[in-house]
Order: sequence, then structure tokens, then C-alpha cells
Amino acid sequence: MWGERSFVLFCLFCAVSLTCANAVSLVTKCAANDIKCMKRSAQAVIPMFTEGLPQYGVQSLDPFTLKSVDASTSNLKLVVKDMVVTGLKGCVATKIQRDLATSKLQTNFLCNVRAEGQYEMHGRLLVLPIEGKGKAQVQLNKIQMNVLNDMGERTGKDGKKHWHIKGSTYTYELKDKAHVNFENLFNGNEVLGRAAREIIANNGNDVVLEVGPPVIKAIVDKIVENVNHFYRAIPADELALD
Repeated sequence: MWGERSFVLFCLFCAVSLTCANAVSLVTKCAANDIKCMKRSAQAVIPMFTEGLPQYGVQSLDPFTLKSVDASTSNLKLVVKDMVVTGLKGCVATKIQRDLATSKLQTNFLCNVRAEGQYEMHGRLLVLPIEGKGKAQVQLNKIQMNVLNDMGERTGKDGKKHWHIKGSTYTYELKDKAHVNFENLFNGNEVLGRAAREIIANNGNDVVLEVGPPVIKAIVDKIVENVNHFYRAIPADELALD
């Protein structure tokens, strides 16, 4: 009996030890003024983080699904549902910078992102009268996402200080041509649909700039949500040297 109990306790100890070891080895701790170190550390974490870290409450971010995004403008009603987003695991960290004085964390990433979902729209897109309902595909090539996080600290259940993102703002820039396609435009009218698809295909970046902000915001919010899950699980002193 004692031998079995000892074995179980030993297994639990090993499991906890491995979890702690993974937490320590997952992130290279850097000083706030060591920008190169933070950039290397972030780049190493991206593939593992986007795959999902359930032990830290981090969901898979490649792929992940947005149930509904309202991308409407003053001239257009556009709702996309069940949008599947892929490509975040290939993001490249271009800048990671912490400002201890202002409690800000700047994170810049260059990504190729694909999104597919079911759309419904009616109104004017660019200067084009348009309507349709069906499948939509968007390929964002070399989208630069710049996120400025307002950082705070909370005391965790472990009694240690944990980082927390209190709020964030973002900008984005398309460094390459985006590809946008809406199937079943004008309820399958091929003549009207072909003309609209050609205009959209030739002006993909303009389409993304017009209706893309709510989609990009939903993606950024999903990332920030999971980063906060990670911060709640890992004390701040295991993530940075200061």
C-alpha cells in the first residue's frame, strides 16, 4: 500500500516538476532594455504559443474560429460568421519593446494570414453597389500588426506578481497585395458577379482597409485574451529579468 502511494506521489511530483520546467524553458528571460533578446524570445515562443498551451489556458491560435464579426460601414452591411483564421504560427516578431516607466509593451509582427467564413452583405463596397451571401476568402500577405499594450500587475493565487494587459491599441499596414474573394455575389448572377469580382480582385488592399479593421481587431483581441491567460499562469519573475 505505501509503495503504491509513494509511486503516485512520485508521479505527481514529476508532472509538476516537468510543468514548471516547461514554464521556465518556454520563455528566455530578458531585461527591459535588451530589445534584441526580447525579439529572439518572442520569435521562439510564437510557434508553441499559437499551437496552444492548454496547461497555461492558452487556446490554439492557428487555426482558430471567430463565430461572428460585424465589418459593416456607413455604406455597407457586412457580417462574417464562422471565420477560420490560419497563419499566425508563421508570424515574425519585428519589434518587442518594454517601457518600464510608462508600463507599455510594444509588439510588432509581420504575418501572412488567411481567413475563410460565411458572409452576408448589402450596400456599397468601395464605390460598387453590391450584395451577396456565401463563402468569403481573404489572404493577407505581409500584414504588419503593431500592438501597444497597457500593462499592469496582479497578485496571483500563488502570491506572486503576474503581468496583465489592461488594454491595447493597434495599427496595421499591408506590405503586399491582399487577395479577397466573395462567392455567390448577386445571388449567383454571373454577369454582375464577374464584374464585381474583378473590381475586388484588383483592389484587394482597398477592400481590406475599408472593411478590415473589425476583423483585425477581433484577431488582436483573441491574441491578447490568450496572452493574458498565459500571464495569469506564469509569474512575472519567470518572464523577465526586471
